Amino acid sequence: MFAGIVVLAAAVVGGEWTDGSVRFETGNDAVNRIVAGELSGIYDSEVVSAYEQLRHTGKSEQVKRDWQSLHDQVAEASSNRCDRMVTDDEFLGACYWLMESRMMNEIEQAAFGRVGHMTIFYPKFGMVGLEAGAYIRERFVGADGRLKPPYRRHALSSAMAIHLGIVDGAGFLSTAADLKAAIARRTLPSLGAFGWRVVLDALSQSGMSDVAYGLLIDGAVVDRGAAVSWLWRKAAGIAPDPTNPGFRTVIMAPKPDRRLGFVRAEYKSPSGVVKSAWRYEGVKWIWNFTVPRSAIAAVTLPGQDFSRLYDGGDHQIVMEGVK
Repeated sequence: MFAGIVVLAAAVVGGEWTDGSVRFETGNDAVNRIVAGELSGIYDSEVVSAYEQLRHTGKSEQVKRDWQSLHDQVAEASSNRCDRMVTDDEFLGACYWLMESRMMNEIEQAAFGRVGHMTIFYPKFGMVGLEAGAYIRERFVGADGRLKPPYRRHALSSAMAIHLGIVDGAGFLSTAADLKAAIARRTLPSLGAFGWRVVLDALSQSGMSDVAYGLLIDGAVVDRGAAVSWLWRKAAGIAPDPTNPGFRTVIMAPKPDRRLGFVRAEYKSPSGVVKSAWRYEGVKWIWNFTVPRSAIAAVTLPGQDFSRLYDGGDHQIVMEGVK
């Protein structure tokens, strides 16, 4: 069975590569100090461990062997996994239940090649996993589309609503504003690696990567493992495609920021070495990236909401007006 942790070292699982081919460097000393000596984030969940290992390695043998155990673990899940997080237990329990249900769906689809289904009944909420979204909206979202008080005052609650797609339209915009306000008030309890990952991802999803960078640069108490994972996925723009794991398709969607100056990242994936390096020259933003020959990349450029496929090889993109 999985050991119950997943080590994300610059998106490397298990620290397998010791030949120096995994590198991350920026032009900002504060960000470099986060990365230096800390290329891991530990997530205390066997489901998350299985999910991340499958996404990054593309190897499904262990997942197939342990599928029933994973299934049983979720069936026995407690709603109180994150009891140290200062917010409503039932709200968080439903959010994590929905999150794990979605991960189990993706695991099943990737490992077994079948459409995932998650119909485990959860007595705490009287529902199956994939019904949790409707439950959260009914119980915790108000008529204005925002989380009800007091949930909206907590950064993690607003981040969960954004990250899981619980809010949309005007409610999404209001919830993003609530998240930004909560961060400005520094209502940031001990979130742990998983909670911080949700907060950082929600900031990116709501067009506030600049706020996430500000937290890292200003020295906020952000879990270092979650920060490193976010920097690889958002600053360097290197991530596996969950629908085509093992980096056979690379998701490349960098979110640059002038405060970093530059980023140079190199990652040895199962499909080959992925490189991403960007810098500013006056009004120009210059991005050089390398896709493994046996892979393709789905590339989303800064300020765009669509992706374009690139074949294996070396590529350069030059843009103006990138902040």
